[in-house]
Amino acid sequence: MAKFKLNWPQIKSALRGDAKILIGNTQGQAATNPKAAAIGAGVILASVLLISYAFKSKSAAKTPSAHKIAEMIPIPSAASLYDFRDPKQLETTRTNTLHLTLKPGQSLGPLLQNNGVDSNTAYATTQAFAKTYSPKDLRVGQKINLYFSDNGQQFNGLTLKPRVDSTVFVERKLDGSFASRKIMAEYQKDIVRVGSKIDNSLYLDAGRLGAPDKVIVQFAQIYAHSVDFQRDIRAGDEFEMMFELYRDHKGNTVKAGDLVYTSFSPRGKTSSYYLYTKSDGREGYYDALGKGAKRMLMRTPVNGARLSSRFGRRKHPVLGYRRAHKGVDFAAPRGTPIMAAGTGTIVRSSRFGSFGNYIRIRHSDGYSTAYAHLSKYARGVKKGRRVTQGQIIGYVGTTGRSTGPHLHYEVLKNGRQINPMTLSTLSGKPLKKDELPAFKVRMGEIDELRKQAGPAKINEAELAAELETEQQSAVPAKELVQ
Repeated sequence: MAKFKLNWPQIKSALRGDAKILIGNTQGQAATNPKAAAIGAGVILASVLLISYAFKSKSAAKTPSAHKIAEMIPIPSAASLYDFRDPKQLETTRTNTLHLTLKPGQSLGPLLQNNGVDSNTAYATTQAFAKTYSPKDLRVGQKINLYFSDNGQQFNGLTLKPRVDSTVFVERKLDGSFASRKIMAEYQKDIVRVGSKIDNSLYLDAGRLGAPDKVIVQFAQIYAHSVDFQRDIRAGDEFEMMFELYRDHKGNTVKAGDLVYTSFSPRGKTSSYYLYTKSDGREGYYDALGKGAKRMLMRTPVNGARLSSRFGRRKHPVLGYRRAHKGVDFAAPRGTPIMAAGTGTIVRSSRFGSFGNYIRIRHSDGYSTAYAHLSKYARGVKKGRRVTQGQIIGYVGTTGRSTGPHLHYEVLKNGRQINPMTLSTLSGKPLKKDELPAFKVRMGEIDELRKQAGPAKINEAELAAELETEQQSAVPAKELVQ
């Protein structure tokens, strides 16, 4: 068929001329003849139909077939298949990121405003954030990421990772409001154990085997009541720790859980403890007889100190003659925190003769402890106040009759001083009789876990082989598409 062509300039000129002749006279006045008006209207209508037919034919010639349409639609990328946001929301994808670290005295609202977010938006963001995570729980050093649009003019949201296994999101919605949510990551929990003889130090040897700092600190706290870690430990002493460990899919340690079982043999004397949750929900560590690891009094109420003078007769460093030394002295830098050796009530907190700044605490069963030569008292430490074991009550100093900064520490039984280094003989508080059957069951379960527990450190070669096996058993991506 011959290709149909229209001479549009001639058609337009003819239509204009015919319209003038048929609809109006040469002076531009409307035609009064009804026949002429009818003919003019018919010509115009026919012209419109002819033009619309020409455009329809032209458009049809350019429209591809259904097969061609399918070929023109792009296949979405793998990344977009997992993006569940609304397509309109993708237009405001966050591309400009500002990485911030919380500093002392900063709060969320002012932090946003100081980094380009207007006051109304900052308020709305803070309100949304508070529904998921309390702004009062923000801590110095936490990382906050702020997200802005391409041109940096529009604030689109923020993220905060308060813990290794959780992330808080605040995102701008399509209507301009903000919404928050928290996502918790799930990690594989393993029961692992480390054990060895001490060659260098407990910290170095346990860490070398894969024990995290948190677990080593827990271990030290359990034995702090009965073992002086600075003086009682010798090379060759044995230790064992069994604890929970969380790992990601690559085998990397993400975080440590609870210390489930401990064993320690300073100078050949072994003591083992099991983690047990009592019927009232409180946790504690108990030996095989059900006695608690936590003793009534701590042997050493100050960390990192050197035992400079023992209990007994000695030559006084100031007076120059021999006399009874009714406590022990721990030399430490000025300002080192001093802890309450046990839970009790403060009966004195004031200057006391040659002892300088002095504190005495009354405990149960006729025991008291005294702390002398303090540089200052901790906040809230006053006569009549109750303190808990391990609570900081003051700081090392050299007030009173003293030759240098140190803590003079006394333990009194019914008003008479006794040697604080013998406090290991004070056993922990035992479980009630009705708790013992459940404790024995739990102790048996933990002993079975010890037999099955693997090492804390994973052999890299074994991990690589395991990952390779997982990849080989995975379903290929092309099979998933079909």
